[in-house]
Order: sequence, then structure tokens, then C-alpha cells
Amino acid sequence: MSGKKNILERAYRPLELCLIAAVCVIFLQVLAEVVSRYVFSFSIAWGQELAETLIVWVTFIGAAVAMLRAEHMAINILYNSLKNKALAKIFTLVANLTVFFFLVCSVYSGTELVRRTWEMKTVTMEIPAGVLYLAFPVGCALMLIVNLRDIFLNFRRSNG
Repeated sequence: MSGKKNILERAYRPLELCLIAAVCVIFLQVLAEVVSRYVFSFSIAWGQELAETLIVWVTFIGAAVAMLRAEHMAINILYNSLKNKALAKIFTLVANLTVFFFLVCSVYSGTELVRRTWEMKTVTMEIPAGVLYLAFPVGCALMLIVNLRDIFLNFRRSNG
């Protein structure tokens, strides 16, 4: 069981490095914007658009990495009150299946949004607007992979 978790953690490691790089780029861009505005009295035209796009990507890719590490906020009052282990496993399965359904719908809807906005261009960077919206279905697809692993591991634990 832990071997599968380690494989997924290794597969998601490049995402963590991309998140670190994106946060550094956001920081440097915002710093450059502040210096250019207050020292040189001009604004970097594409700076805000770049920062916004990277923040959206960091949000959704970061959500997938947080899900992999089980670092999302959870309210476990009901779960912790369950004394019956079989009931707790059923509760976990229902919760995971609910998340699965949400993520499948999100990937589908997000893909449709990207498809509809791909031909539009952003104002200053003039890249497809769909690049911004692509973060949502990609992040949800990455979370879906983690969710499927969790469902599999939960099912395997209850049968083995």
C-alpha cells in the first residue's frame, strides 16, 4: 500500500518544484512592479496578468499536492465519534465517492470552459484566455488521481 503512495508522491514531486518556482516568479514580479511604479514611475503592463495567472495555477496545483499529503482542512467530528470500524470505512468510502463525483464534474465543466475560451486572448500578454482557466480542470484531474488512490486503498484495507 505504501509503495503506491510513494509512486504517486514521486510522480507529483515535479509539481511541487513548479509550485516553488511559480511562487518565486510571483514574488519577483510583484517586487519588480513595486520598484518600477514607485522608483521609475511606470507600470509593467503584463505584470498583473502574469501574477494573476500564476496565482490561479498555484491554487489548483497546490490543492492537488495538498490532497496528496492529506493536508486539506477536514471536520472530523462525526467520523471521530464512530466506534464501529465498518461504519467508519463506509463513511470514508461515501466521502471519497462524493469527492470523486465532484471532481469528475469539475474536470468536465472546466474542460468545456477552456474549450470555449481558448480562442480569446488576454489583454496584455495576448495568450489564450483558456490558459488561465486550464488550471481548474488540470488541478481537478490531479486531485482525481489522488482520490482514486484513496478509494482503492480504502477498499483494499476493508477487504484485506
